[in-house]
Amino acid sequence: MVVVFLTCHSEFDYAKKAVQLGVFDYIVKPVNFSEFEEIIVKALEIRKKELGFVEIKETYERFYPLWEAKKPLLIERIWQDYLDERISNDPVKMEVELQEVGLTISDNFTILPILISVEKWQREFSSRDEEVLEYAIRNAAAELVVGQDNGLALQDHSGINVIFIYSDGSGPLPLEDWRLRCETFIRACNEHFYCHVSCYIGNWAVIQDLYRVYQDLIAMESNNISLSNQAFMYQRQFGRKGEKTMIEMVKTYIKENLTAEITREDIAAFVHLNPAYLSRFFKKETGETLTDFITFERMKMARDLLTGTDATISQIAVSLGYTHFSHFSKMFKRTYQMTPHELRKWKNEDTGGRGR
Repeated sequence: MVVVFLTCHSEFDYAKKAVQLGVFDYIVKPVNFSEFEEIIVKALEIRKKELGFVEIKETYERFYPLWEAKKPLLIERIWQDYLDERISNDPVKMEVELQEVGLTISDNFTILPILISVEKWQREFSSRDEEVLEYAIRNAAAELVVGQDNGLALQDHSGINVIFIYSDGSGPLPLEDWRLRCETFIRACNEHFYCHVSCYIGNWAVIQDLYRVYQDLIAMESNNISLSNQAFMYQRQFGRKGEKTMIEMVKTYIKENLTAEITREDIAAFVHLNPAYLSRFFKKETGETLTDFITFERMKMARDLLTGTDATISQIAVSLGYTHFSHFSKMFKRTYQMTPHELRKWKNEDTGGRGR
């Protein structure tokens, strides 16, 4: 509350004590009512301001933790837009964008990009499982590579996992130190996330050069078809391939080998590309993963065999590489919303039990 003393006690000690207690004013009778009214009006104005400050404080206390929790995500989105060329790489504009989400950059601000290439899964996972594991891999990268330094691990809009290390120019760690951190991270991924991973370590770059270095790392990855589970240092002499034609080559290869065991590594070797790069680029261009495309093509062949031949369902499953009938049936139902048995039954009823 705002306190105004209206009293007949004019002793100085009383007024002094009142001031010490934080009263707004001390008025001695008899009072001039117009002056008294002015004092009350001022007291009310102060109270309104205090109430406003309380409301602001309560709002701040309620939303600040939410802002702090969301800030890393907002920073990540800015970098995603930058890598997707949705925003300018002009350092002044980027500085404004980053400062709006709480990341202040100095005149000597540079970034070290490190591309994470998930090259091979050691177990068979669904697309959803792979996404969850890649999220765990990025968290591990933030812990083991970024560590106590400034930076983050993120995934761009095309599915590339990358680490950005920030430096204000005051003695960044040598690149060899980052290579050692990446090797520790690679071993952890082998052990805990059932995958082979490589890291492509760039050079320290200012904002306007970062995108070029990033593209060079992608080119390095796409051309590495033989080495795995390693940390590679930055090189610029790599070029890019004719990728549009490559997609058609991949689809043709898959369709011609549906009855054989097809791995991502086999397909990548056929088109002379890195497996991780091939997977990302295929999904970007077609909208589906390699695994989903292979499954769909196999289910199309299974449907044709079920409706056009007298082979048993088990024989068809084995011919398409499925050793577990339940898994084959599950994949078929996911594709056509009916089991192989239900399709066979429908076909026989439709033809009056006369087979083909």
